[in-house]
Amino acid sequence: MPTDDRSREAIDTFITRVRQELDAHLGELTSELAKGVHEHHETVRAELTRDMERRPRNEPSGGIGEGPAGTLERLIGCVRRLDEATTLTVILETLAEGAAADASRVAILLVEGDLLRTWGHFGFAPAAAPVDLPLSQVRVITAAVALRKMSFVQPTDDRDWSVPAFMRLPARHTGIVVPIVVGAEVVAVLYADDVGRTPNAEASPAWMEAVEILVRHASSRLENVTSMQTVELFTRPG
Repeated sequence: MPTDDRSREAIDTFITRVRQELDAHLGELTSELAKGVHEHHETVRAELTRDMERRPRNEPSGGIGEGPAGTLERLIGCVRRLDEATTLTVILETLAEGAAADASRVAILLVEGDLLRTWGHFGFAPAAAPVDLPLSQVRVITAAVALRKMSFVQPTDDRDWSVPAFMRLPARHTGIVVPIVVGAEVVAVLYADDVGRTPNAEASPAWMEAVEILVRHASSRLENVTSMQTVELFTRPG
């Protein structure tokens, strides 16, 4: 075989081997990155669950405020605090406080498989406080989780056992369930209602819109913090 042919064959063999090794390494790196992202999403639930065991189960609520100007001012302030928050726990605490400033009662429930675990609740009387319960037991929450959209809770009879006690609303009152989404996964839901406010059929739904905006922004912040932690995990020196 001529020298040029042997050289060309050697070069081709070398290039083929290098490509195979690169493909193998890229496959391993992609697998590790995917695993890391999944594990970091799981830390959202783990961190919030650990914090749930340490924090008080009930805190005072701010109540629904006066007029759209007050609502807008509180909304902007809470969005700014969410932007400044750098941990998962502080983000959820800020979200809960912001929502409780516009809704009468607020509860945050972690979604763990088919279990809803109470992370925190605000404005509920002790006898009506949220409790852990199966996700599949509550149709309105199941729908919010499945569709990743806000669902409305309508007034219901106290004898309707398909609705948890803390979500049974008197006539002319409204509640909402808003999913907290990290990536493509619902890690928690926020429940809020206007029980305690004077019923008014013509009342503005501004408090519901404010709560939904806060939940959406908090979800984005949770995703950003989780993504940053994932990047730090893979860029940190070994």
